[in-house]
Order: sequence, then C-alpha cells, then structure tokens
Amino acid sequence: MRQQLVQLLYGVSISSDLDSGNVELAERLIINALLDGLDIARAGLWLFNADNSAIECQLLLDRANQQEIQTLVLQRDAFPSYFKALDTQRTITASDAYTDVATCEFSEHYLTPLGIGAMLDAPIRYKGEMIGIFCCEHIGGSRDWSDDECAFVGALADLYGRALSAQENKRINAELEEMNQQLEQRVIERTQKLENILSELTNMQEQLIESEKMASLGNLVAGIAHEVNTPIGIAVTANSSAQDKLTELAGLLSNNTLSKHALIDGIDHLNECIKISYANLERAARLICDFKQTAVDQSSLNTMEINLGNYLNNILHSLIPLTRQLQVAVNITCPADFMLTTVPGALSQIILNLVNNSCVHGFVDMHNNEIEIIVEHQHDQPTYQLLYKDNGQGMPQNVLSHVFEPFFTTKRGNGGSGLGMSIVYNLATQALQGEVVMKSMPEQGIAVEFKLPIKLAQAAGKS
Repeated sequence: MRQQLVQLLYGVSISSDLDSGNVELAERLIINALLDGLDIARAGLWLFNADNSAIECQLLLDRANQQEIQTLVLQRDAFPSYFKALDTQRTITASDAYTDVATCEFSEHYLTPLGIGAMLDAPIRYKGEMIGIFCCEHIGGSRDWSDDECAFVGALADLYGRALSAQENKRINAELEEMNQQLEQRVIERTQKLENILSELTNMQEQLIESEKMASLGNLVAGIAHEVNTPIGIAVTANSSAQDKLTELAGLLSNNTLSKHALIDGIDHLNECIKISYANLERAARLICDFKQTAVDQSSLNTMEINLGNYLNNILHSLIPLTRQLQVAVNITCPADFMLTTVPGALSQIILNLVNNSCVHGFVDMHNNEIEIIVEHQHDQPTYQLLYKDNGQGMPQNVLSHVFEPFFTTKRGNGGSGLGMSIVYNLATQALQGEVVMKSMPEQGIAVEFKLPIKLAQAAGKS
C-alpha cells in the first residue's frame, strides 16, 4: 500500500474519535479519510435497515457541491443487481459504473445527473454480519481502482466496526453504572431495614432487662445472633457475589471482550443476588419475630420439667420460615405425655442448629426433603434416645470425622462459621449430661443419635 494511504490509515486508527463512543465523529473521520486517500469528491456510509430490504444513507459528504446528505434510501426491489452484488461479492469495484452489472441500474437516476463514472463499495461487517457499506464515487469518466485503494477502503470499513464496538461499550458502561447505582440504592434500603431490625432487637433486649423472668440476657442475645446470622450471612454473600459480577463485567468491558451473552448473564446474576438478599433480610425479620415466642427458654440453661413432644413441636414451629423455604417435611415421633426434667434452652438450641445444618448443607439442590425426630424410651431406664435424621446429601467419612470440631465447615467463605455442630456436641455432653454420635454416608443423609438422661443428676451449668 502506498505511503499516503498508510499514513491516512494510521491517523484514523490512532484517533480518539474512533474510540470515543460517539459513532458520528468516527463516521465523519473515516469518510474524510476516504475522500483524501482516493482523491474523490463524494463518499458516504450506507447501513442496512432491520430486514435488509434497503440501505439508508447515514452520511454522504459531497465536497464538489459542499453538501452533506443523510436522506437517501435505496430499496432492494428497485436495484436487484446491486443488492445481489452486495450479498455475494467482497467488494464492488465498478471501474465503469455505466457498464458494470452491479451499478448500471443507477445510470439514469443517479450516475448521469451527478456525473459519477466509477464506484468502489466496501462492505462493513460487525459481529460476523454485513451491516452496510462505504461507497466511494468518482466524478468524471471511468477509473481503474488499484489493489491498494481497495485494501485501503476495506481497512477503513473494518475500523468502523471498532467504532461501533466503542459505541456499544459506552452504552453498556452507562447501563452498568445505572445498575450499580440501583444496586447501591437497594443495598442502602436493605441496610436500613436491617438497622430497623437491629433496633427492634435492642428494644427487645431492654424489655428483657426490665423483666425478672429473663435470667440470662447474654445467652439470649447469643442465641438470637446465631439464628439471625444465617439469613444475614446469605444476604451479605449475595451482595458480595453481585459486586464480584460487576467487577467481572467491568473487566470484560475494559478489555473490549464484553459480549451480549455475558451482559445478559451478568444482569440475570445481579437480579438473582438482589432477590436472594431481599428474601433473606425479610427472613431475618421473621426469625426475630418468631424467636420472641421462645426467648425465655433459650435465654436460660436452668432445669425444668417439660412435655418433650409438645416442646419439640413448639421448637419446630419457630423454624417454619426456614423449613418452608426449602419445602422440608418434618415428622416428630414421641411417646404421649413423655415428661422429663432437663434444660429446655440447651435442647432447643440443639434442634435449631441441626435443622439449620440440614437446610444449609444437606438440602442444597435436593427435592422431597424430610427431617425425622424420633424419641424412644424403655420403661425403668434412666435415659432416653433422641434420633435426628434427614434425607439430604450426607457427607463422606473425611468430613464426618471432623464434624464436631470447632470452626470446621465445608462452607468456608459462604457464610459457614463451623460452630453449629460444635455447639450441638457441647450442649449435649455438658448441659444435658448425655452422649451424641453422628452417622452419615454420601447421598444417604445424616443420623444424629443422642442418649440423654430423663432427669438430670444436678442442675446443669452453662456450657
């Protein structure tokens, strides 16, 4: 390619107009380069309409008449040979526009009135499809277009595709910015709701301090915090995932590799994160409301006599928001009128932790979820057996062997603290003075077996 064309092409390629996102500036830049490089008086950009039935002039510069034209339309039906050439040929190089098969249809109404003798049209391709052409028109007689000139026009057509990408990136960036602002606003709203919940919790604490029946406020706060931690942790994780997705989309955008599919996938991901965050913050509010009903028992590790069957039903009722969300069926089998002297607060926390563990770990992507609690007691025996079972995913031996260890979790980084089963073990062996064993195999759920005294030997201390 001759030096003049190379310099013009280089100047266009490094121009800020090309990557500004303002496609009108890029169009004018490229058309002027065509006029200068080919030494012609007329050149224009034509784009196909939506159904490819016509091409419409976006901008045509006529230096001979000092005109800018943007209103011309060529219908496919009116110029079949020309459109056939556009569909099948790499470029249209009409040295004699009056005799060339592709352009002779323009003779009467276009070529002759304007004195155009030769035409060079190069297709514009974007994302694998031809979307239009750059049309170069020589005023005067015929003209032989050189290979350098054809390559020059083709290269400028390719650079126009870069300008279109910059325009799309600018639009996507604006949409991402708007989504980010919307997400930030929603996070502010959810944070406000959480602050309201925490304010309600604070008010409840003040009421408990004034009540003589609330013997252990510290344990109550710890119990509430443990139960509320799960939905709040999920909401925080969802917000973090949304931020990661925004960062990923921004990276793709800066590298000019953001595809429509990736953008749609990103928007879907952000919407899902917002839904998850909203649902779990609402769940936290419901948990606090339900927790008030059992606050007295959970705040104290004092011994008292209870009807075990009724007590277990009350505990599971407070967990309906959690079990209903995963469509978990809970069945309790317990002898009628089975009375025992125990620490209800410890027993309550054990059941709460086990149910939460099943929902967070065992029932992920599972259906027909079931939890079964079976109480058995043989007469004249000082102990009873409580069996907790679920039909979830279960766990391999290497996980089972560490399940009661503090801070051991398979959900590290996803809201898991690793304290749930450790609390279960400590409460069962210390506060309830019993024994606990867990059995499990992959895809076969878990079975937690408790052997507990019907009447504690002495008042249990805090674990």
